[in-house]
Amino acid sequence: MKGIRVVDLTSVLSGPYCTWLLASMGADVIKVENPNGDSARTTSPFCDDISIYFASINRNKRSICLDLKSKEGKSALHALLATADVLVENMRPGVRNRLGCSDEDLKRINPKLVRASITGFGQEGSLSDRPAYDIIVQAMSGMMSINGSAGGAATRVGFSIGDIAAALFTTIGIIERLYSRDAQNAPDLAPVDISMLACQWACMENAYARYFNAGIIAEPLGSRHPSLTPFEPYPTADYDIVIGIGGAKDWPRLCEALGRPDMAIDPRFVEDDERLKNRDILNDILGSHLRTHSSEYWLSRLIEFQIPCSAVNNIETLANSDLAQEYRAFSDVVTNTGSIQKYVRSPITLEGMIEKAAPELGEHSEEILRELGFTGSDIKALSGTSKSNNNHEKSKITINTAPA
Repeated sequence: MKGIRVVDLTSVLSGPYCTWLLASMGADVIKVENPNGDSARTTSPFCDDISIYFASINRNKRSICLDLKSKEGKSALHALLATADVLVENMRPGVRNRLGCSDEDLKRINPKLVRASITGFGQEGSLSDRPAYDIIVQAMSGMMSINGSAGGAATRVGFSIGDIAAALFTTIGIIERLYSRDAQNAPDLAPVDISMLACQWACMENAYARYFNAGIIAEPLGSRHPSLTPFEPYPTADYDIVIGIGGAKDWPRLCEALGRPDMAIDPRFVEDDERLKNRDILNDILGSHLRTHSSEYWLSRLIEFQIPCSAVNNIETLANSDLAQEYRAFSDVVTNTGSIQKYVRSPITLEGMIEKAAPELGEHSEEILRELGFTGSDIKALSGTSKSNNNHEKSKITINTAPA
């Protein structure tokens, strides 16, 4: 995406994650912040007085600080948008209009601008004015109702899937609009209007497909699969491992790997449906058998027989593993203070790209304003926010204060 300029009017997680992905593909992402900065800058924990939460998903961006309540600040924003290819925002519906950036305004400012909005519930509809957080859309969509221990209470997915799914769908939508604009010369680009709620439904496609077409109401199953077994964690003599098979074709091979050929012809387990009916019996047998050897022994056997399997890693073991190094899972980022911090690498990042640290508040204000043609006193007036404002007092921590 080199040569693509993105104006980033987002905060906290959903929008910044989207624009981080765009930046990782080479886009020039300009993060526009008010004099107080993205509220995520004050979210703990901190490393070298930098919010880790903020730093992780604002890498490779430039920051310009503008007072968008002022006429001058809005004018500078409009000048920036006139040079841009994409605008991404995750403000409540209507806020963008107050900045002189309604759809009609933006068509006048830059008719080729791709517009993308992330909200909890979309720009229109009965819920559009309501604020939303990740846990709200997980609950409302039904996501929580299918997650958790079997027979247990509904449980939030252990990462912000509501925000991140919305960011991913927005990124896809932006790329599609850019293709339509540049490859197909589309005359009028509809905005990319992404609601976190709709994205949760899309993530749950199988649960809703089974309900509508088979009358099955999905419930929490723990780590089990609704249609396949074995497909969950199992104990060994030391650590738990996960085994997952794709169906009847894998069952005889699994039995051979486990040294239990008798199970391959047991009528309770031969067919997929029969194994599902007798899953608890099967798990008791597997649990007792797998406890006879270590996880290392069983993983070696299963891998030899091409059975999908893994140890149940935690964050620490994976972060320090040879596997993570081989697959370049993480990036070392040199901060503005010279220290090195480590973050997850975008899997679609440009080959050989050296990541830059998240910008200080207003770090690139003068640079960007000069690019827009501002000079002298205008630059001084518009970029008056001090870089020192980046390091907020930790006593003023606010977490996830943005609506989406």
